[in-house]
Amino acid sequence: MKAQHLLMQRNGGYSFIRANVLKLIASIGVILLLLFLFDRYVIDLSAAAEWATSFFSPGGLIGLFFLSEVSIGFITPELLIVWADETLKPRWMLTLLAVLSYFAGIVGYFMGQFWRTRALVRNLLLDRYTHTFEQLNRFGGLLIVLAALTPLPYPIVSQLSGMNNYPFKKFALLTLVRFLRFALYGALLYNLF
Repeated sequence: MKAQHLLMQRNGGYSFIRANVLKLIASIGVILLLLFLFDRYVIDLSAAAEWATSFFSPGGLIGLFFLSEVSIGFITPELLIVWADETLKPRWMLTLLAVLSYFAGIVGYFMGQFWRTRALVRNLLLDRYTHTFEQLNRFGGLLIVLAALTPLPYPIVSQLSGMNNYPFKKFALLTLVRFLRFALYGALLYNLF
Protein backbone atom coordinates (compact mmCIF):
# COMPACT_ATOMS: atom_id res chain seq x y z
CA MET A 1 0.00 0.00 0.00
CA LYS A 2 2.81 2.39 0.89
CA ALA A 3 4.57 1.66 -2.41
CA GLN A 4 1.32 2.26 -4.29
CA HIS A 5 0.86 5.54 -2.40
CA LEU A 6 4.36 6.71 -3.38
CA LEU A 7 3.81 5.63 -6.98
CA MET A 8 0.55 7.55 -7.15
CA GLN A 9 2.27 10.66 -5.73
CA ARG A 10 5.20 10.52 -8.14
CA ASN A 11 3.23 9.68 -11.26
CA GLY A 12 0.48 12.21 -10.70
CA GLY A 13 -2.24 9.72 -9.85
CA TYR A 14 -3.64 11.81 -7.01
CA SER A 15 -3.77 14.97 -9.08
CA PHE A 16 -5.49 12.96 -11.79
CA ILE A 17 -8.07 11.76 -9.24
CA ARG A 18 -8.59 15.26 -7.82
CA ALA A 19 -9.07 16.74 -11.26
CA ASN A 20 -11.64 14.14 -12.21
CA VAL A 21 -13.67 13.69 -9.01
CA LEU A 22 -15.45 17.00 -9.54
CA LYS A 23 -16.03 16.09 -13.18
CA LEU A 24 -17.51 12.80 -12.00
CA ILE A 25 -19.90 14.46 -9.56
CA ALA A 26 -20.81 17.14 -12.10
CA SER A 27 -21.43 14.57 -14.85
CA ILE A 28 -23.75 12.53 -12.63
CA GLY A 29 -25.62 15.70 -11.69
CA VAL A 30 -25.87 16.82 -15.32
CA ILE A 31 -27.17 13.43 -16.46
CA LEU A 32 -29.80 13.35 -13.73
CA LEU A 33 -30.82 16.93 -14.55
CA LEU A 34 -31.01 16.15 -18.28
CA LEU A 35 -33.06 13.04 -17.62
CA PHE A 36 -35.38 15.03 -15.36
CA LEU A 37 -35.78 17.83 -17.93
CA PHE A 38 -36.18 15.32 -20.75
CA ASP A 39 -38.86 13.53 -18.73
CA ARG A 40 -40.66 16.73 -17.84
CA TYR A 41 -40.54 18.70 -21.12
CA VAL A 42 -39.82 16.32 -23.98
CA ILE A 43 -41.24 12.87 -23.36
CA ASP A 44 -42.53 11.09 -20.30
CA LEU A 45 -39.91 8.40 -19.62
CA SER A 46 -42.45 6.17 -17.91
CA ALA A 47 -44.67 6.35 -21.02
CA ALA A 48 -41.63 5.69 -23.22
CA ALA A 49 -40.75 2.67 -21.08
CA GLU A 50 -44.33 1.42 -21.46
CA TRP A 51 -44.11 1.89 -25.24
CA ALA A 52 -40.78 0.06 -25.37
CA THR A 53 -42.21 -2.83 -23.38
CA SER A 54 -45.20 -3.03 -25.72
CA PHE A 55 -42.89 -2.97 -28.75
CA PHE A 56 -40.22 -5.32 -27.32
CA SER A 57 -40.70 -8.24 -25.01
CA PRO A 58 -38.84 -7.99 -21.68
CA GLY A 59 -36.46 -10.66 -22.95
CA GLY A 60 -35.87 -8.65 -26.14
CA LEU A 61 -35.08 -5.50 -24.15
CA ILE A 62 -32.73 -7.39 -21.87
CA GLY A 63 -31.01 -9.02 -24.86
CA LEU A 64 -30.65 -5.67 -26.61
CA PHE A 65 -29.20 -4.18 -23.43
CA PHE A 66 -26.67 -7.02 -23.12
CA LEU A 67 -25.66 -6.57 -26.77
CA SER A 68 -25.26 -2.85 -26.13
CA GLU A 69 -23.11 -3.44 -23.04
CA VAL A 70 -20.87 -5.89 -24.91
CA SER A 71 -20.38 -3.71 -27.98
CA ILE A 72 -20.17 0.08 -27.65
CA GLY A 73 -22.91 1.00 -25.19
CA PHE A 74 -25.49 2.39 -27.61
CA ILE A 75 -28.22 2.06 -24.94
CA THR A 76 -27.64 4.00 -21.76
CA PRO A 77 -28.26 1.90 -18.63
CA GLU A 78 -30.32 4.69 -17.10
CA LEU A 79 -33.13 4.07 -19.60
CA LEU A 80 -33.36 0.43 -18.58
CA ILE A 81 -33.10 1.36 -14.91
CA VAL A 82 -36.21 3.53 -15.38
CA TRP A 83 -37.84 0.66 -17.28
CA ALA A 84 -36.99 -1.79 -14.48
CA ASP A 85 -39.09 0.31 -12.12
CA GLU A 86 -42.12 -0.44 -14.33
CA THR A 87 -41.70 -4.23 -14.04
CA LEU A 88 -43.40 -6.45 -11.48
CA LYS A 89 -40.26 -6.89 -9.38
CA PRO A 90 -38.15 -3.76 -9.94
CA ARG A 91 -35.34 -4.66 -7.55
CA TRP A 92 -34.87 -8.09 -9.07
CA MET A 93 -34.89 -6.61 -12.56
CA LEU A 94 -32.36 -3.97 -11.51
CA THR A 95 -30.16 -6.72 -10.05
CA LEU A 96 -30.46 -8.72 -13.27
CA LEU A 97 -29.47 -5.67 -15.33
CA ALA A 98 -26.46 -5.07 -13.06
CA VAL A 99 -25.36 -8.71 -13.35
CA LEU A 100 -25.74 -8.62 -17.13
CA SER A 101 -23.80 -5.37 -17.34
CA TYR A 102 -20.99 -6.81 -15.20
CA PHE A 103 -20.73 -9.97 -17.30
CA ALA A 104 -20.94 -7.92 -20.50
CA GLY A 105 -17.86 -6.06 -19.26
CA ILE A 106 -16.09 -9.40 -18.76
CA VAL A 107 -17.07 -10.45 -22.30
CA GLY A 108 -15.84 -7.06 -23.55
CA TYR A 109 -12.51 -7.63 -21.79
CA PHE A 110 -12.03 -10.93 -23.65
CA MET A 111 -13.10 -9.28 -26.90
CA GLY A 112 -10.28 -6.81 -26.32
CA GLN A 113 -7.91 -9.72 -25.75
CA PHE A 114 -9.07 -11.14 -29.08
CA TRP A 115 -8.63 -7.81 -30.90
CA ARG A 116 -5.11 -7.56 -29.46
CA THR A 117 -4.08 -10.59 -31.50
CA ARG A 118 -5.18 -9.02 -34.80
CA ALA A 119 -2.41 -7.40 -36.83
CA LEU A 120 -4.63 -4.54 -38.02
CA VAL A 121 -5.53 -3.51 -34.47
CA ARG A 122 -1.93 -3.91 -33.34
CA ASN A 123 -0.68 -1.68 -36.17
CA LEU A 124 -3.43 0.94 -35.94
CA LEU A 125 -3.73 1.22 -32.15
CA LEU A 126 -1.22 -0.62 -30.02
CA ASP A 127 1.96 0.34 -31.87
CA ARG A 128 0.85 3.86 -32.77
CA TYR A 129 -0.43 4.84 -29.31
CA THR A 130 2.08 3.07 -27.09
CA HIS A 131 2.35 5.99 -24.65
CA THR A 132 -1.42 6.16 -24.24
CA PHE A 133 -1.61 2.45 -23.52
CA GLU A 134 1.21 2.78 -20.98
CA GLN A 135 -0.84 5.47 -19.22
CA LEU A 136 -3.88 3.22 -19.42
CA ASN A 137 -1.91 0.46 -17.77
CA ARG A 138 -0.63 2.83 -15.08
CA PHE A 139 -3.98 4.45 -14.23
CA GLY A 140 -6.19 1.74 -15.73
CA GLY A 141 -7.74 0.78 -12.41
CA LEU A 142 -9.00 4.31 -11.89
CA LEU A 143 -10.33 4.48 -15.44
CA ILE A 144 -12.14 1.16 -14.98
CA VAL A 145 -13.77 2.36 -11.76
CA LEU A 146 -14.77 5.69 -13.35
CA ALA A 147 -16.24 3.94 -16.39
CA ALA A 148 -18.16 1.52 -14.18
CA LEU A 149 -19.62 4.37 -12.09
CA THR A 150 -20.12 7.18 -14.57
CA PRO A 151 -21.38 7.75 -18.11
CA LEU A 152 -17.91 7.02 -19.50
CA PRO A 153 -18.30 4.27 -22.11
CA TYR A 154 -17.92 1.18 -19.92
CA PRO A 155 -17.99 -1.33 -22.82
CA ILE A 156 -15.19 0.49 -24.63
CA VAL A 157 -13.07 0.76 -21.46
CA SER A 158 -13.62 -2.97 -20.87
CA GLN A 159 -12.41 -3.77 -24.38
CA LEU A 160 -9.44 -1.42 -24.05
CA SER A 161 -8.50 -3.09 -20.77
CA GLY A 162 -8.43 -6.46 -22.50
CA MET A 163 -6.58 -5.03 -25.47
CA ASN A 164 -4.01 -3.49 -23.14
CA ASN A 165 -3.59 -6.80 -21.31
CA TYR A 166 -4.67 -5.28 -17.98
CA PRO A 167 -4.58 -8.04 -15.32
CA PHE A 168 -7.91 -9.87 -15.49
CA LYS A 169 -8.26 -10.47 -11.75
CA LYS A 170 -7.87 -6.76 -11.06
CA PHE A 171 -10.29 -5.93 -13.84
CA ALA A 172 -12.92 -8.39 -12.58
CA LEU A 173 -12.57 -7.03 -9.04
CA LEU A 174 -12.67 -3.35 -10.02
CA THR A 175 -15.70 -3.74 -12.27
CA LEU A 176 -17.74 -4.97 -9.32
CA VAL A 177 -18.27 -1.24 -8.78
CA ARG A 178 -20.78 -1.53 -11.62
CA PHE A 179 -23.26 -2.96 -9.10
CA LEU A 180 -22.88 0.21 -7.03
CA ARG A 181 -23.75 2.32 -10.07
CA PHE A 182 -26.95 0.42 -10.68
CA ALA A 183 -27.89 0.62 -7.00
CA LEU A 184 -27.21 4.37 -6.77
CA TYR A 185 -28.82 5.28 -10.06
CA GLY A 186 -31.76 3.01 -9.30
CA ALA A 187 -32.33 4.67 -5.93
CA LEU A 188 -32.07 8.14 -7.48
CA LEU A 189 -34.13 7.48 -10.60
CA TYR A 190 -36.85 5.51 -8.84
CA ASN A 191 -37.39 8.44 -6.50
CA LEU A 192 -37.08 11.02 -9.29
CA PHE A 193 -39.55 9.54 -11.80
